[in-house]
Amino acid sequence: MHTKMYDLLHRLQTGFFRVALWFELLISAIIIVGIGVHLFRLPQVYAEGISFNKFLQYLLDALVGLEVIMMLCRHDLDSIIEVMIFAVTKALIINHESEVGILFGIVGVAILFAIRKFLFLSASDIAERRKHADYIQREK
Repeated sequence: MHTKMYDLLHRLQTGFFRVALWFELLISAIIIVGIGVHLFRLPQVYAEGISFNKFLQYLLDALVGLEVIMMLCRHDLDSIIEVMIFAVTKALIINHESEVGILFGIVGVAILFAIRKFLFLSASDIAERRKHADYIQREK
């Protein structure tokens, strides 16, 4: 009885995971289409005589959208931190806030970089450490 219940729960969990992956793909596809339309309209928008600030905002919106897609595809902390860094940096560049708002934004980016540097290992760091540990094991 216990194993049947466990099997049922495992199949449900696997089914939910697959549905979530399909929704992630759907959301990624919608974002890609949106970015494509966004970038396709870029020459038209630029020809209308927008300011450089608006032009930059347009490009950074597309960049943040691409980073979100990469985050959805990779499922690691590196991509989450990268998206947050891009979003905060975009807000710092585009929004003309007070000096205190700019200071908070800079502190926020610094904290994100510190988290990335000191509080977790990236996938490449983990692979490098594993490779180094395997090498040490072989020497013994």
